[in-house]
Amino acid sequence: MLCIEKSNMNPVNETPYHLPKDATWLRCSTGIGRALAELIASKPSHRLIATARNPSTLSYLPDNDPRILKLALDVTQPSKINACFATAAAHFSSGSKDFHLDVVVNNAGYSLSGDTESATEDQMHEQLETNFFGTVRVAMKAVEHMRQRVPTRDDGGVVFNLSSLAGVCAFPGHAFYHASKFAVEGWTESVAREMSPEWKSEFEPPDPLSLAESIANCLVSVNFCLVEPAGVKTHFEGHSKAHTAPHPAYANPAMPARKLEVFVNKGLSMGMGLEPATVAKAMYDVASRGEKIPLRLPLSSTAVNMMKMALQERLKALEEVEGFAAVE
Repeated sequence: MLCIEKSNMNPVNETPYHLPKDATWLRCSTGIGRALAELIASKPSHRLIATARNPSTLSYLPDNDPRILKLALDVTQPSKINACFATAAAHFSSGSKDFHLDVVVNNAGYSLSGDTESATEDQMHEQLETNFFGTVRVAMKAVEHMRQRVPTRDDGGVVFNLSSLAGVCAFPGHAFYHASKFAVEGWTESVAREMSPEWKSEFEPPDPLSLAESIANCLVSVNFCLVEPAGVKTHFEGHSKAHTAPHPAYANPAMPARKLEVFVNKGLSMGMGLEPATVAKAMYDVASRGEKIPLRLPLSSTAVNMMKMALQERLKALEEVEGFAAVE
C-alpha cells in the first residue's frame, strides 16, 4: 500500500507574517464581524472592505471615511463575490498605489439544528452552500489576489476561516452544521498545504544595486488560520440559526438532542460564551504580532479542553482497532 511520508506533506504557514501598517481587511457583518470591523476602523492607517448580504446592517460604520468601503456580498453567488473584489480593487487603487488585500475573515454562516432525520433537501444544501462553499469561494478569490503581490509588498496575506469547536467535536442535533464545519477544517488544512513556498514578489527595482532589490527576493506568504471558538455571544443562536421540523421519533426529553437543547438554552440564559470583541482581538493579535500564523486557533478554555477530550477519545479508539491495520 502507498505510504505517505510526513516529510512529503507540505508544511503550512512556515514564514513569519508581518502585517503592513496600512493593511487592507475584508469581511464583516454582525457579531464577530462587527467587532472586528470596529477594531479595524479604530486603526488610523488600516483600511476596511466591510461586506454584508444586507449593507444596511453596516450602519454602525461611518459613511464618509475614505478608509472604509461598504459593499453588498452574498457568498452563495460567485458573480457577487467577483464584483465585490473588483469594486474593492478599483476603489483602493489610485495613481501608483496598487490594490493589495492583506487579511480576509470568512465569518459568514449560520447553524441548522434539530432532528437530522427531518431535514429537507433544501435545508441540507443551503447549510453547506453558505458555511462551506461560500467560505471556499471567498478564500480562493483572496488567494488569487494575495499571491500576486504589488510593488514593495512582499507578504502575501492571511485568510481566517471561522470554524468552531463544532469543526472538531460533534454533538447531537447539529449534524449538517458539523458537516459544514468539518468540511471547512479539512478543506483549509489541505489548501494551506497547496500554498507554494516559492511564490515571490513580482517587484523589480529600477536600480539593481538598490536595497529594494531584496524585496524582489522575498517569499510571498499566503497563510490560513482556522478560528475555533467554543461559543460566542452573538445572534448565532437567534436569527442566525435555522431549525429542522421536530420528528416524533426524537421527541422524548431523554433523547440526546433534547438534553443538549436544554443545556444550550440554560447557557444562553446565563450569558455564557466569549464576547465577539475577544474573538476579534485574537485574530488581530495573531495577524499583527510578526510571528508564524497558526493553522488552528482554539479560543476559550472550553474549546481547548473539549478538543483534548475528543482527540484522546479518537486515540483510544484508534488503539482499540490498531490490530486491523495489519491487513496490509
